[in-house]
Amino acid sequence: MHNQSIRDSYVATCIENIESYEIDASNVIRSRGLMISGADVEAPGKGSIVGEGILSFTSNLNAENRADAQNAFLFASLVANKKFPNQHEGKENYELFRQVMTNCGWTPVSKFYGDLHVAGTSVRMDKLVLEILASVVAGVALPGPTSALMLKVAGDAIAALKQRDTALTVYERNLLQNGVGGLAAGTCTEVNGEAIMAVGAVRFLRKNTSTKVLFADVDVRDVKLYRGETMFAKNEFVANQARESVKGKLGLNVEKKIEDYEI
Repeated sequence: MHNQSIRDSYVATCIENIESYEIDASNVIRSRGLMISGADVEAPGKGSIVGEGILSFTSNLNAENRADAQNAFLFASLVANKKFPNQHEGKENYELFRQVMTNCGWTPVSKFYGDLHVAGTSVRMDKLVLEILASVVAGVALPGPTSALMLKVAGDAIAALKQRDTALTVYERNLLQNGVGGLAAGTCTEVNGEAIMAVGAVRFLRKNTSTKVLFADVDVRDVKLYRGETMFAKNEFVANQARESVKGKLGLNVEKKIEDYEI
């Protein structure tokens, strides 16, 4: 009974926090995850652009978990970008993102944020964020096939953007409008019935005015880089209680800035 009381109090705090978070109405994304019913089955090979994130989902992730992952990710991004919109606030932005994800029912299992140093004078951001994502997955004890699958769908999702002009346009527009310099790649799966999400992020302070980030060589002499790594595990009890609050905060009649695509 005591444990139940503690759990209920924790959930109540999470929902209270969700209701208190602010987002810009102009930046709200209507996630297609909001329109996925529990009876739908998500086809394999799907990627989604959510804000400045590129999310991928393995075929064994059920529709409810996929919807919760999308909604939590976009809501956490919107909250963090509202409170810490400046490029030099990358660390604060990323830490708030993790905090909001926790309140939405996605608990950080492992986390890291720090400086990132790369050799040479230029780097491809799409390759760099995949390397960071690989580090996240390697840092958690997962079955070998699971790790390989998570990284494969993430790589496929990013590679497929080259052939998906609409999705790439949505992504670049979201990235430029958010103000905070950075991009993230996330991959989601289920292990023994538990949904997990690995997120690798690159944050940067740019001295130039380039509008191209993915699939372009970035001169690292003009960029200060940071890396963020987090593995989230879904807390079903908290997520189930927080789901409607998250949907309510996101709203329904909003500008669509998300794009789903085949990978």
